[in-house]
Amino acid sequence: MKDSIIVTAVFSLLIMLTACSLNETSDENSYYYSVSVGSTIVLHQPVLISAEQVASYVQNGKLMSYDEVDKYRPNCKFEIYTMSEQSRRVEPDSFEIIRVVDEIESSSISKPAQLALHGDALMLSLLDRGNVFNYATMMYLKSDNQPDVYRMTCQHWEDIRDDRHLTIAQMRQAMGEVFTLEIKQ
Repeated sequence: MKDSIIVTAVFSLLIMLTACSLNETSDENSYYYSVSVGSTIVLHQPVLISAEQVASYVQNGKLMSYDEVDKYRPNCKFEIYTMSEQSRRVEPDSFEIIRVVDEIESSSISKPAQLALHGDALMLSLLDRGNVFNYATMMYLKSDNQPDVYRMTCQHWEDIRDDRHLTIAQMRQAMGEVFTLEIKQ
């Protein structure tokens, strides 16, 4: 009896250790591989923050405004702390990632959604407001040279049935050659 209890305890311990190690991966395409504190984001070219704004977006390596971004595709929002009446430039620099937060935000779309039913081809207006979910990885940044730089948020809108934050590879694809994400090992 005593031997069977010991064997059961050892077996249970091995299962728990195996389960814990399943999420450890170095594959940047894995949804389980995350950005670690101490990693860096390197800005390779100046970024212009427009007057009365605190952010600029990058998607597929192209800097753009909020209205230009395809929110269903990977994109990153580069933010500063303070708003100004004048546009500002953030110069090339290396920013240390001091905190990482994964978040899911629910919001609404103001345009009505429509659904076509197969067979009768009946068009139904579903709702006046549709819900979307923004899967965001917020990386808080620090630079001694440019203390007004706040954070980089890599995100996309996603269907709740296929809820996934972006992979490291998707973040890098969104940043293109404007930024480099260097993961601390």
